[in-house]
Amino acid sequence: MARRRCSPGEEIGADIVMRKVGFCLAALWLLVVAPASPVWAETGPCVSDQAGVMTCGQGPGAARVVDETTSPSKRFAFAWRAPDRPPTEPPDETGNSMLTVESVLIRLSDGAVLSSAKGEYWRTGDAEANHIDESVAWSPNSRLAIEAQDSKWSTDVLRLYAIGADDKVLVFDLQKIIEPAVRTRLRQLGKKDRIYTFSVEDPTVDDSGVVRASALMQIPKQEGDLNFDVTLQVSQKNGALSAGDVSVRRSAQ
Repeated sequence: MARRRCSPGEEIGADIVMRKVGFCLAALWLLVVAPASPVWAETGPCVSDQAGVMTCGQGPGAARVVDETTSPSKRFAFAWRAPDRPPTEPPDETGNSMLTVESVLIRLSDGAVLSSAKGEYWRTGDAEANHIDESVAWSPNSRLAIEAQDSKWSTDVLRLYAIGADDKVLVFDLQKIIEPAVRTRLRQLGKKDRIYTFSVEDPTVDDSGVVRASALMQIPKQEGDLNFDVTLQVSQKNGALSAGDVSVRRSAQ
């Protein structure tokens, strides 16, 4: 989803690397235990229809693969599914429809669900979630992935997935690290960070776990957007993921 980017404007001397966000980042060094929580029964084999739409399983609880989320190795992809509904029908909207949508990481060879989490994005072909986009950035070796789900003005989901050699998955909430760090930088610039929305554009992750992203802070429908370049290192130790070496710099754009 295209967003307005920060127009050239107020310069701030040299780029300032956050001083590891001081005590904030110390508190935010987040450990995520985690093979993902237990999931539903397996969805079933993944097959493509004549339109090229890939679905894993049949009937209620089957999963529809999200376009352009397949790994470079073609082994994995992200999909959405809803309880008691086939992916040819919208989720149940009698209540809070967001609670009925599940985002799943699928192994395409057999439809096995490797990870399951609350989601917002869904698309049946004829209908789709209003103002919700999903994108996935994979590492070249297909062992790390960043999933982003965006609404009209903000990023609502930003998760990193680490897939082990046995296809066990660890999940790390990147948003809990990146957004507070960027908001701290905003306050250092004398801004009232609470009035700005947070969104991430074009995240990447390499095989070693270095994450790079552009963070866009904006006041909806007003001028004065601010862009920041964010870099951090995600590493794994003793069955958990942690993030360190976080830096936030004012974008040159």
